[in-house]
Amino acid sequence: MPVTSLLFAACTEGTVLHSYKTLSAEGWERCDTVCFDLPKAVEDFNGTLTIGLRTIAYVGMQDIVLAVEQSGEATGVCRCDTIRYPLTDSEGDALAAGINNHQYETQHLPISMKKGQGGIVRIHHLMTPEVISGITEIGIRIERK
Repeated sequence: MPVTSLLFAACTEGTVLHSYKTLSAEGWERCDTVCFDLPKAVEDFNGTLTIGLRTIAYVGMQDIVLAVEQSGEATGVCRCDTIRYPLTDSEGDALAAGINNHQYETQHLPISMKKGQGGIVRIHHLMTPEVISGITEIGIRIERK
C-alpha cells in the first residue's frame, strides 16, 4: 500500500493509479469479488476509471459483463456500474492483439474523490456460468481528466 499511496500522491497529470490482480487458475467464480483499495487523495480529484482484463488467447466467450462498484470511505457514496465488454467479433476473432495472451480495456467510467478521502473499487462478473475460465488478471487504471 505505501507504494500505491506514493503513486497516487505523486502524479499530477495522466495516470494516477494502475494496478492488476491475478485471478485463480481454476477460474473466476461469480462470488469472487476483486477489490482495489484506493489511497487517500491529496487533493480533490475528478478522473476516469478503466477496467483492464488480461486473458489467455481463447476465452470461449464473445463478451463479458462486469459489475463495478466504487465506494468512498468518508462520504459513503457508492456508484455501481454494469458494463458489457466485447472480447471477440462476430466471427470469434479476438478484439485484442497478441498470440498467447490478450489485454482488453473497458470504456472509461467517471471517478471522483475528495481531499483526504480513500475508497475502494470492487469488481465481479455477472456471467451465466458460475465460473469462467481464461481470464488471468483484472486491473484498474485511474487517470485525471
